[in-house]
Amino acid sequence: MFKKKKTYVIIISILLVAGGFFYFKNKKPKVEYTTAEAQKGTLAQTVSVTGITASQHEVELSFKTSGIIQELYVDIGDRVKKGQKVAVIDKGTLYAQLKQAKEEVMVQKQTLANMKRKGSAYKVEQKYAQRAVIRKAEAAVTQIYAQFADTVLYSPMDGIIIRRNGEVGETITANSAASNTPVVTVAQEGDLDVKADVPESDIVKIALGQKADITLDAFTSQDVFEGEVIDIEPASTIIQDVVYYKVKFKILNYDQRIKNGMSADLDIKTNSKNNVVSVPERAIKEENGKKYVEILKDAKTNTIEKVYVTTGLRGNDGMMEIASGLTGGEKVVTLTKK
Repeated sequence: MFKKKKTYVIIISILLVAGGFFYFKNKKPKVEYTTAEAQKGTLAQTVSVTGITASQHEVELSFKTSGIIQELYVDIGDRVKKGQKVAVIDKGTLYAQLKQAKEEVMVQKQTLANMKRKGSAYKVEQKYAQRAVIRKAEAAVTQIYAQFADTVLYSPMDGIIIRRNGEVGETITANSAASNTPVVTVAQEGDLDVKADVPESDIVKIALGQKADITLDAFTSQDVFEGEVIDIEPASTIIQDVVYYKVKFKILNYDQRIKNGMSADLDIKTNSKNNVVSVPERAIKEENGKKYVEILKDAKTNTIEKVYVTTGLRGNDGMMEIASGLTGGEKVVTLTKK
């Protein structure tokens, strides 16, 4: 009797183990869905860049000729008047060149005088040619006087010195007007603009008149200034092998505490739409060239529905406009975990 009971227990245990094995083997793992609600409201698109405050009009002053800086009359922060002398370099060999050029003019004039005294010994054409030689020698003198003028820098406007690169005793080497290092930079006083470099990937989104939120490192995060795009340079600038375009912003609610050269962060409002449905971009999938989202219909049974959609504006924080397919409030699947 005891042996029969023991046998039954063993058989039942085997059946339970076998049944449990086949149950768990055939049981489908539960799928977990992470969802986000399709929102309805305003969708904004912005481009974020950094910039610097700068004068609306500034001029870099550099020498056109090489020489040693003899005098530097201004420093950073000094105010200057239009026509005020700013810096002087030594004249170098200009005095010797001028003396030689004047002597050449005298020699050529004396030659013409001798030709006139000898009268018919020289043809009219020869005398005309000699006059041309004299004019060329006189032009050389004029050119040297112009080089004398290039040894002095004058401020072209009323303003303030915002940068100074040279020091008395330094040698200035002139290559060309475009590549010479400026000795000083004069900026017009008054309200400052913000200048920023926008990468080529974003410049197509930027247009004149667009607004921007501007924050300055020198101010608190609550001090937000309103800016407006007022200039976009058509020519590109290469910075560390990346193509940028210079964009200028006017500060509409200007604060007199803003100083030249302050660092700025800008959020440019490139586009926005009101009363639109949007979902996280990661919720949008593609199948055979068509975009769709998965909607969680029943959380208890994990029932989902595939809905084809069309998209529109790409907004901030990874949000994407759903132009058709959703009405708002749906629970779209953003992540599936098995």
